[in-house]
Amino acid sequence: MSPTRKTMPMRRLALFVTLCISALAVALSTALPAQAIIGGQDAANPYSFMVSLQNEVDGHFCGGSLITPTWVVTAAHCIRGDEPADVDLRIGSLDTDSGGETRGVSQIVPHPAGEETYDIALLKLDQPASGVPIGIGTRPAEGSPTRLIGWGCTTPTMGLPCSPPDVLQELDSQIRSSTVCASGAGPIDPVWEVCTGNPDTKAGPCRGDSGGPLLAPSGDTWLLIGAFNRMALYCDQGPGIYADVPAHRPWIESITGPLP
Repeated sequence: MSPTRKTMPMRRLALFVTLCISALAVALSTALPAQAIIGGQDAANPYSFMVSLQNEVDGHFCGGSLITPTWVVTAAHCIRGDEPADVDLRIGSLDTDSGGETRGVSQIVPHPAGEETYDIALLKLDQPASGVPIGIGTRPAEGSPTRLIGWGCTTPTMGLPCSPPDVLQELDSQIRSSTVCASGAGPIDPVWEVCTGNPDTKAGPCRGDSGGPLLAPSGDTWLLIGAFNRMALYCDQGPGIYADVPAHRPWIESITGPLP
């Protein structure tokens, strides 16, 4: 894997800034593509399934989740226009520059219906990973506890350059209603998307966390329920919207084969 540097992706940053300016001109409540966790804390232990998507120019640019030894779930907008050779993966590490294991990508499979409604994609590894994949859960009820993890800006920068944190960040959250979500981050499709928020704190995902997992506790482990898509205009002032991974399970299994 080629060496990477810890800066936010410039080509994606330019797109993000453009979107911010356009959104401000239209409405402050407009949601923007997600590209990092505000108000989180350093993860104490690695998550074996956590994936950092990287390239030679930008370093870390998105997150993902290992769901089998050879397949990763991420957001479709993360890999828009990319070829498999453009993307490297670091799996199961707290740091985007070291630890865990590295793999290349042999195939990119965005959802065929398009990312505007189905912002989810699969990446096939060029060789199997040894880390333990995460299972896919079922959609929790409103108010259920969740956790989001990722790298990226830890302060709301409104599109300004920032450096990702040295250590993977984690933040406990909860499932919010579609109504609450729509008022803070724009329209949501309740069939294919799921919303989380922290009603009493200015905390949540932001630029840099795209594609990363939304987790639900299951005993002493975690299950995957979301892949981060977008957030409110101000990262710390609204909910985060995720592709509902359980809802997409039939499509995922049509590519990967049956999952546990």
